[in-house]
Amino acid sequence: MSLGAPVSEAELSAFLDGELADARARDVAAAIEADPALAARLAAFSADKAMLKDVFGPLAATPVPQDWVARAQAPRRTRPWRSIAALAACLMVAVIGGALYLRQPAVQEREIVAAALAARDGKASGSDVAGAVAGQINDVASQAAHVRVKIPDLKPMGYSLTALHVYDGGEGAAEMIYRDGRGRRFSLYVRRSDGKPRFDQFAQGGERICVWQDEELGMVMSGDVSTAAMQRLASLAYTGLTL
Repeated sequence: MSLGAPVSEAELSAFLDGELADARARDVAAAIEADPALAARLAAFSADKAMLKDVFGPLAATPVPQDWVARAQAPRRTRPWRSIAALAACLMVAVIGGALYLRQPAVQEREIVAAALAARDGKASGSDVAGAVAGQINDVASQAAHVRVKIPDLKPMGYSLTALHVYDGGEGAAEMIYRDGRGRRFSLYVRRSDGKPRFDQFAQGGERICVWQDEELGMVMSGDVSTAAMQRLASLAYTGLTL
C-alpha cells in the first residue's frame, strides 16, 4: 500500500495490537498524527478493547466446569452440540476480542444479510406478532425461523424486546426488535442456517452489522452501536437463543 492509502478499520485494529508490518505501521502512525479524526478512531478502538478486556478477560482465565466437560463427552442426544457451540463461541469472543469481527465480508455474497436488512427496512412481507404471552412467543419465533430458538434477554445491555415480526416466504425467518432507554433500535434476525459457519462484523449504512451462523442457526444483528457493544450484544443474543 502507498503512503496515501486510506487506513481501514482492520488496519487500525492491527496497528493498535502491533500486528502491522513495520513499513505500513510507520505510514499509519504518520496518518494518525496528521488526521485528528483518525486519531479519535484509534482512541475509540483502544477504549473498546479495554472495555472488552474488563468484561470478558476474567472469562478466558476461568476453568471450564467439569459438568460442561462431562456433557461434551456424553453420548449425543438432542442437539447437545448447540449448547457446547454457544459456550465455545463466547469463549472465542473473550479470547480474540475484535480481531475476527473486523474482517470485511463480501456483502453482496451474504444473502442472509440482504434478507435481514430488507426485513429491518420494512421491504419484506411479514407479520407483526402481538399479544403473545411469554410461553408462546418462543414457539412463534421457532416456527417462523424453522429452527428451535428462545427470545434472548438483552436487558443486561439495556435493550428490551418491543416487537416480533415473522416471515413465512422463502426460508422463513423471525425478526426481534429491541430498543434501549433512548429509543435506539437493535434488530435480531434469525432463520435456519445454510450450514456454513460465519462470523462477521462490519459497518454499513451508518450501522454495525454482525452475522453469526453455526451449522443450524443463522442470525444477523444490526444497530447503531460500537464494535465492542456489538460483540457483547452478539454473545448475549447467541447464547440466549441457543441455551
